[in-house]
Amino acid sequence: MTPIVKPGDTDTLRNGEFAAPINSSEEAALDHLEQYFDSAGTDETLTREDAVAHQSIERADARAHIEQLLLKGYLYEVDDELRLPSRP
Repeated sequence: MTPIVKPGDTDTLRNGEFAAPINSSEEAALDHLEQYFDSAGTDETLTREDAVAHQSIERADARAHIEQLLLKGYLYEVDDELRLPSRP
């Protein structure tokens, strides 16, 4: 069943499911990771710690942003590798 988005809904629709909204810092981290995945080869993998190291902010902040992106469904983890949900 596809959720119906109504005007005024505060949650964003991602991959057919509601995802919790992210703040501007989390969005910047996600944009950075999306660029990394887009430019990396298909055999390239990225662990959570690799993702932290690729951010240009304090490691503690980067860890927090990545954790929030995982919790909110903007990233997921399989066998210690970060992945982006497929994009429409």
